[in-house]
Amino acid sequence: MSNLTLAELQAAVQNFLLDKSNNAENLTLETPAFPRSERLNIYYQAYRLRLIDAMRNDFPALEKYLGEEKFIELANDYITQHPSHNPSLRWLSEHVVEFLRTHHNWNKKLEWQELAAFEWAQVMVFDAPEEATVTIDNIRELPPDRWMNLRLVCHPAMQILQCKTNAPECWSSLIKDDKKIEFIRHKEIQNWLIWRDDLQVVYRPLNKPETWALETFSNQQTFADVCNGLCEWFEEEQVPMQAAQYLQQWIRSGLISELQ
Repeated sequence: MSNLTLAELQAAVQNFLLDKSNNAENLTLETPAFPRSERLNIYYQAYRLRLIDAMRNDFPALEKYLGEEKFIELANDYITQHPSHNPSLRWLSEHVVEFLRTHHNWNKKLEWQELAAFEWAQVMVFDAPEEATVTIDNIRELPPDRWMNLRLVCHPAMQILQCKTNAPECWSSLIKDDKKIEFIRHKEIQNWLIWRDDLQVVYRPLNKPETWALETFSNQQTFADVCNGLCEWFEEEQVPMQAAQYLQQWIRSGLISELQ
């Protein structure tokens, strides 16, 4: 072995594990029964297996749908293109959805992309920071003259996902029933609300007006702005009540963390 400091040795081993491109022959000892290359390959393969296990935890339905062999092939291709540079495995899979959309070996199937996107959204929702939420009493205490200028701050554990396929239903069948169902392409994009209820990730479909209202509030627009926009779907006299019903539902679901 060469005269490396401990820090230099650690960095060299790390670089070898990440991409196996550097010459690592001087990083370990050799015995007649155990050559350097074999010893190093054990470290390399063990590290890869740990990364693949982390990806399994993030995408259990995708693995069920692809099958173990194909999922491992996907994981190895992904890790090669996106080696982990974060001390936490929490962020290992953050580029998987984009990888499935752009990599020439994996960008043929929209259902793979949307199933992965649905699973990664759940990971992000589950791990989002905890914040206090607004209650119905907070709304009741709001003076009438402040309603039209009301703005909302949405809870960080909330996402809206657009799907061209029935990926959420396919995910549910794979995870809950261990059963594959046929992927279906919708004629129009379907919006799904994903959030965290206590420690459980939950989700439901959103229609167009509710999606628009929630996204408009998320962009720091006012209650008056939302009411004006909802006139596209509802009669003018119905709009304030409809907007208030949305708001009440979001608050009961823990989606709003602050009133401004």
